[in-house]
Amino acid sequence: MPDLLVDLETPKTDAPLYQRIADSIRTDVLAGRLRRGERVPSTRALAKELKVNRNTVAQAYEQLIAEGFLEGKHGSGTYVARELPQANFNAGSARRGQRTLRRVAFANSPLPPELYAHVLQPEDPVSPPGVDIDLRLGAPDISAFPLRQWRRIVGNQLLVPRRDRMNYGSAYGLQELREQIAAYLGRARGIDCDYKNVLITAGSQQGLWFTASLLVAEGDPVMLEDPAYLGARSIFGAVKAKQVGIPVDSEGADTAAVARLLEQGVKPKLLHLTPSHQYPTGVTLSTARRMELLEMASEHGFMIVEDDYDSEFRYEGRPVRALAGIDGAGVVIYVGSFSKVMYPALRVGYVVAPEWFIEAMVGLRWHVDFMPPMLESAALAQFIAEGHFERHLRRMRTLYAEKRKAFINVFREQMPGVLPDPVPAGGMKIMLNVPSHLAVSQAHDRALEAGVRVYDQSVCYFEPAKAPKTLTIGFTALPVEKVKEAAHRLARAWAP
Repeated sequence: MPDLLVDLETPKTDAPLYQRIADSIRTDVLAGRLRRGERVPSTRALAKELKVNRNTVAQAYEQLIAEGFLEGKHGSGTYVARELPQANFNAGSARRGQRTLRRVAFANSPLPPELYAHVLQPEDPVSPPGVDIDLRLGAPDISAFPLRQWRRIVGNQLLVPRRDRMNYGSAYGLQELREQIAAYLGRARGIDCDYKNVLITAGSQQGLWFTASLLVAEGDPVMLEDPAYLGARSIFGAVKAKQVGIPVDSEGADTAAVARLLEQGVKPKLLHLTPSHQYPTGVTLSTARRMELLEMASEHGFMIVEDDYDSEFRYEGRPVRALAGIDGAGVVIYVGSFSKVMYPALRVGYVVAPEWFIEAMVGLRWHVDFMPPMLESAALAQFIAEGHFERHLRRMRTLYAEKRKAFINVFREQMPGVLPDPVPAGGMKIMLNVPSHLAVSQAHDRALEAGVRVYDQSVCYFEPAKAPKTLTIGFTALPVEKVKEAAHRLARAWAP
């Protein structure tokens, strides 16, 4: 049995202890220091050696088993898997594919590479008459935002005797904020990145537009989930991409459908995914499928855009590690935003990607908006550094979980068949099944007559006429009592 050289003294991130143990073992497997089929120490033995709790080691082993690096044999112990995930071993193939994509990116980037070193949602919809409860999708509860701390921090930044907050800054974004984002993603999403891998954007939509503009030419195939986020479809439509829908089931995007398209000769430039909470169904992409898609991207030379728009809000079970956190071949472009977790008007997002792609985006930005706002960036960096951001997230998770539970309880009691089975474990919305005795349009109209606005997401499907009978509600923006009232009104309106 091998000795595991687990280094816990000098961690590269502030990741949880179990994750650092898992990362160290995974590195040994990838480097060949642990061979396929080789037995690893028991959780008890390794815990004793590392002087940590046995449950911590068990969590690390569970993570690696889920990712396909270890396998447990009942009554025999834990072993390195004989068939390992190939995505992490295809770095050479990925680099060859990326060399092609790199040439495409820089060809589409208007600024010459040698100059890089010198480069510095529509309005709220108006509810129909008589509607006093709007179950808006993806709207945060702004009333719960810690405005006092934010006001103090913004005021402090204005008092700082530094004129650079008012002058032109870096097109990459404020370095302090990039560093804070990189550290946070290491803790929260398991992404091991440097600030040089982070670009600050004007919301996630700008990051998606940069990506599409650089990598996709007219007629190029782009794969998207079906149903898909309309903001992404709009952007890929603007660059005249050939959009190819990938069906979604209870485990997320159907990897078998992706494999069939690749076998048929489709050569996508990008695959756009919302793996934490698929938009709009809310399902989570399974770990097995994550590994499969990473392998396909690595082998076939396309990039995966991981749109992680509201991954922070999970109410049941352990969060699944980000695709970018298990990407060993550099094929993932990670897009995030503070609009859902802070407030929409902040307009600060970010992209995490290989350095060459970040540089290409900077070249494009020079022709768009020069740079992100410095004052808001400095305030946000301080907000994160002082711990307010993660405390705010914890409070909001608790608050949203209470609202979600209130809505679900009403429907389980009065109309259980309307709820999806299972109800997605996270997100800011729920896609409801329309009662069998009603058409979608009838259910929508009855809701409006009851003073409640719900949303038809059939437009997210490539063929809206074939969309399932569903309507979607958001539960995060309203007070708990309003959420309960909305649920009671809908149950009465949709009753036979």
